[in-house]
Parts: sequence; structure tokens; C-alpha cells
Amino acid sequence: MAARAEALVRAGRGLEARALIEDAAFRGDGVALLLMAFWRLYGVNGPRDWVEMHRLLDRAIAAGHTPALTLKATLTANGTGVPADWEAAMRLLTKAAKRDAPAKAQLELLKAQDAVDNAGAGRALPAPQRLADSPDAVLYPGLVRPAECRWLIAAATPEIRPSTIVDPVTGQSRPDPMRRAGATNLGPERVDPVVQMLLQRLARASDTTLPQFEAMAVLRYQPGDEYRDHLDTLPGVENQRHTTVLTYLNDDYDGGATVFPESGLSVKGKRGDVLVFRNLDSAGRPDPATRHAGTPVTRGTKWLSSCWIRQRAYDSWSAR
Repeated sequence: MAARAEALVRAGRGLEARALIEDAAFRGDGVALLLMAFWRLYGVNGPRDWVEMHRLLDRAIAAGHTPALTLKATLTANGTGVPADWEAAMRLLTKAAKRDAPAKAQLELLKAQDAVDNAGAGRALPAPQRLADSPDAVLYPGLVRPAECRWLIAAATPEIRPSTIVDPVTGQSRPDPMRRAGATNLGPERVDPVVQMLLQRLARASDTTLPQFEAMAVLRYQPGDEYRDHLDTLPGVENQRHTTVLTYLNDDYDGGATVFPESGLSVKGKRGDVLVFRNLDSAGRPDPATRHAGTPVTRGTKWLSSCWIRQRAYDSWSAR
């Protein structure tokens, strides 16, 4: 069914593909039910409807489709469409791990993480190294474990696309004139329990809360790629990006330092290091000292995750 639907889409017969999937879902096909759950998650072929998404997932699980069970565990852990319930998510994930390799890998990595991270208490953080007062920047060495770095890279890799922006005049997507890199945002289906626990650790390190986070971005810089001088703050918004958290996911590359021209600060973190800097001054205005750039990579591939954190709660994936 899935191969046939994909062939129809490639042939420009999208409506036929949709009808094929809907018919298969009606007959209880687990793959089709999971596809339709994704439609409801992101509002494809109809409006977003997270209640219906979970209903479709439950039907796929009842049909014996294990990847749907793994996804249900992820959405239950991060609270997409249902109240976040870590214990229920772990029960689902444990059940899925008996038949699903990705679920088994998650459980193995979760065992290496602190069991209390999900509650926000966690192990003691490494002592931060103050890098500068202007910008207000600190570095947490080794805050993210190597296995977690590899996990984020693997989660992002299938969705990496060239960086683009939306043209304010045409409304069309075009190459980002400031950033030459590959990028993706981790949607709810990729914020699995491993990523969820890691985000809670980053919230502690930045003295913020998860509801303030935008969706985590993962960036891939290849030789010649760079991010030119810019501020992370946004023009004309009331709920401003208060803090930026950068996690260096690898260090086997040359070039690619994070530089702050106003102060001369240059940071090239080792794998697992986390850079935290405040984007606003004491009066709540964008701080010009936080203007920064990612210098061109000259050898290898640089992987970086970026979390932009708002002053107040911000929902990147609201169904409303």
C-alpha cells in the first residue's frame, strides 16, 4: 500500500494516493493508520486534530503496528495532544522495545541518563565557566553526553534541508542570505524521551522552563558553510527570545567557531559543551553585544543544536 501510494504521488496523482491510504486505514491497515495520524499531527490533508491523531494511533497499535506504539510513547512523554505522563510513556516504550529496535535503543540510552532528569531535578550540573559579562555568556563543559550528541544527530539527519527563509514580499521560501547550512527543527514526533530529558537539562542550565523553548533546531555545517553576523532576537515581537542555548554535538572539524565581534569572544566548544548567552539587556532590549556569527567550516562537518528560549511560554506546535 505505502509503495503504491508513493508511486501515485510521484506521478502527480496525490488525490488517488490519499484515497488509497484512507481506504487502507478504514480496513485497519496499521501503516495507513500511522500515516493518517501524521496528517492530523501536522494538518496535512485536513486540519490539525490531536485528539483524532491519538485515536488513529490507538487503532494502529491495536492492529499490531509497533512503530505506532513507539510514537505514542514519544507523544505521551512530551505531552503532545495528551497530558505529559512519563510513567505511562515508559510503559509504552518498554512494550514497544520488545519488537522495535529504535524503542530498544531509547531504553538503553535512558538507562545511562539520570532517572530523575525527567522530573527536572537531575544530577548536579558541571560548574559553568564564565566567558564574558558582555555578552552575558557561560559555557557548561560536557553537559551533554557523547551518546546523546549522536542521538540528536541521528534524529535530525533524515530531515536536514538547506536553510531557507520566507520572503516577506512573495511569501515563498528562498535560500537564507545569512546562513548557509543544513537545518531542521525537531517536531513533536522526534522529541522522544531521550531528547525530552536532555531538553530538561538544558532548561536547568539556562535557568528557564521547557514551555519557554521554541522547537530545537539542529544545524549541519559542511566546508564553506557559515552563519553571518546576526542577532537571535526578532523584530516586532512581544515575547522575545530571551536566551540562546547552543550545544556542540561534535568537534572533529576545523573552523566553525562561534564569534561575538563586539567583544572579540570566540567559542569552539568540544563535543557535549553547551554555550548559554542572554540576548536581552537589563532593560529587556536586544543586547548588541550578542551579535554573533558561525565562522566558515574549513574541514569536516560541524553539528550544532540551537534552542531559542522566549521570555514567556511559547508553543511552536500548537494545534490551535
